[in-house]
Amino acid sequence: MAIDRPCPDVYAFLSDPGSLVLWTGGLIHAPLLPAGNAVWTTRYEGKSVSIRFTPPNDFGVLDIHLSGPDIAERYYRVRVFPNGEGTELCCTLLQRPDEDDAHFASECEWLRVDLKVLKSYLEVR
Repeated sequence: MAIDRPCPDVYAFLSDPGSLVLWTGGLIHAPLLPAGNAVWTTRYEGKSVSIRFTPPNDFGVLDIHLSGPDIAERYYRVRVFPNGEGTELCCTLLQRPDEDDAHFASECEWLRVDLKVLKSYLEVR
């Protein structure tokens, strides 16, 4: 997805775990609490969720790993890189072996909506 903002700005925004609540509509409603080593915790539908972020780096890697005792693990592989004066953002989501096609399609649609919100949010800032 092309974002009309300089790559350093997009990376800085996305590498701040606190920004997640500003553009993800489906997951984060409770505050993120730091748990150490690039791991944060929150609650989703009354369940504890651990969110591990890739530590800041010079490669544009912004991976997110969701886990918890009562939720299925989910990995979001996120990359940002310069594209002219803007940014290209790529997010890869893989279907889990135990996940049916309908659930995976629903997850992908949530992600599409969240990424559209992110793009709009960043481009009007």
